[in-house]
Amino acid sequence: MGNENKKFKILIVDDNPKNIQLAANILQKEGYQMAFAQNGKSALSQAQSNRFDLILLDIMMPGMDGFAVCEQLRKNSANKDIPLIFLTAKNLSESIVRGFEVGAMDYVTKPFRGAELLARVKTHLELFRSKEELKKANQQLKNEIAERMQVEEKLRKSEEKFRYLAVHDNLTGLYNTRYLYQALGELITASAADNIPFSLIFMDLDNFKQVVDAHGHLNGSQALAEVSSTIRESIVEPAYGVAYGGDEFLVVLPGFDKKQAMQKAEEIRSRMKGTVYLSNRGHKVSLQASYGVSTYPDDATDMTSLLAQADCAMFDIKAKGKDAIGGSIEADPKP
Repeated sequence: MGNENKKFKILIVDDNPKNIQLAANILQKEGYQMAFAQNGKSALSQAQSNRFDLILLDIMMPGMDGFAVCEQLRKNSANKDIPLIFLTAKNLSESIVRGFEVGAMDYVTKPFRGAELLARVKTHLELFRSKEELKKANQQLKNEIAERMQVEEKLRKSEEKFRYLAVHDNLTGLYNTRYLYQALGELITASAADNIPFSLIFMDLDNFKQVVDAHGHLNGSQALAEVSSTIRESIVEPAYGVAYGGDEFLVVLPGFDKKQAMQKAEEIRSRMKGTVYLSNRGHKVSLQASYGVSTYPDDATDMTSLLAQADCAMFDIKAKGKDAIGGSIEADPKP
């Protein structure tokens, strides 16, 4: 027990050296470390510069009494939880109550008995140690919870990013073909059930290789990203754009019949022709595209045929001079 008690340091405060010596003799046998003060000012000074595990404090002292010392100690955050036991010759209830009010945890009447003093000191030190261990455990738990929350948040963001990249094109931010094939199948099923049309716009940039040759691949990629912005500015949900590959794009228009889709294609075409691309990189690039439109169920009722119809209509425009909109292979292109 003595070796274990060496971990604890006790401050004894009493204006009477004999009382200090008496208490010190009792506590020394148990191996406690001790410091001493004979007035309130000295006690506060030592408590300020040292870390004590318990304070034995006399009430009746000249100048600053024990109540005042206790109040000052409790104002310091470092000492507000340290066990403080009053040593008092007063066994009056009002004195005891006052002591508890200012922050004492217990009291021992003088002349004190060694067994009682040791019992009270031991009890409060064990309580204090348990509280400190509990604080450390709680803080460790809070830290672990915070760390876990950070890890979970990083994991959540990583999963969100993975889910996003799984269905989006990294360059343009538009949906990718993986998403298209799943969503288009679902759209066909829903449109068939509700007897509602939808349309596709297939678009391919005209002479885009010339842009890449003139300004480089990095600027070419930037131009594709800016074209995707043109597409997004031209549509509202539930319509969406798809980066189909290279300089090809697809626009899916739920609820649009052929006439509405042709009008939307013209809107995209006009917006693109009115936009200067790569201007933020010091270039003035004009772009145009060829467009092909197909409509469910007028042109086809399955995904493959709908995509093929729009693709063929677009390539027919390419063959006839580009920069126009085709509704089908047979339809006259809209200049």
